[in-house]
Amino acid sequence: MPSARIIHFGSDDCHRVSVLRSAGYSVEDCRSLRAFREALTAKASPDAVFITEREGELQGEAVSLSKCFSSAPLVLFRRSHSDLSSGTFDLVVDSLTPPKRWLEEIGELIARSRKVEDRPRGLQPEVGPAAVDA
Repeated sequence: MPSARIIHFGSDDCHRVSVLRSAGYSVEDCRSLRAFREALTAKASPDAVFITEREGELQGEAVSLSKCFSSAPLVLFRRSHSDLSSGTFDLVVDSLTPPKRWLEEIGELIARSRKVEDRPRGLQPEVGPAAVDA
């Protein structure tokens, strides 16, 4: 897989950014919402956006910014075991998931996302009730 551009928002106290970089990903690590917004609105679109959960609270503004400025898959690195609506995210990585496993899942997610983006406009998958009936 070609190098992928990843934007990460949040505290990286579990060293996931360094693991991603050692796996060959280009990671922009944003510690403020301002830096995160600038990264999202840069010329080069990200291949994935990662948000690390704060103690017991999701980064609501970061999620909103991501959805507003990017169509890239959204990944949550969990730090807690509280209930959450995972429907907002394309992948949720629990806090004790081994790096080998989440790196594989992220690689697959980015590869699927790139395949969808590479399709000609007329061949995009149908979304909505009709697609469910098919």
